Amino acid sequence: MALNRSLVRNVFFHDATNPDVTLGGFFQNGSITEANFLDMLGILLIVEGDPLRVQERVSGHIVSRTNSPLKIGAYDIYCDGMCYISPID
Repeated sequence: MALNRSLVRNVFFHDATNPDVTLGGFFQNGSITEANFLDMLGILLIVEGDPLRVQERVSGHIVSRTNSPLKIGAYDIYCDGMCYISPID
């Protein structure tokens, strides 16, 4: 039986224009910083136009390039241009 890895995720990210659809997620054990999270999104997402903005859904906190640990929760990704998941080769 395959293990459903999504059950152990405690950080999720969504396209803010379609917040009911989860783009991805991972398990935060305290070692991922806000800057790490932005770097990961830079690898996973292709952004055309202005840079993306990431906001924690409940508190409204804007994620920035700091060494502060990323909080567990749901994050909405805002982009003025096109933003989509990078294809895996």
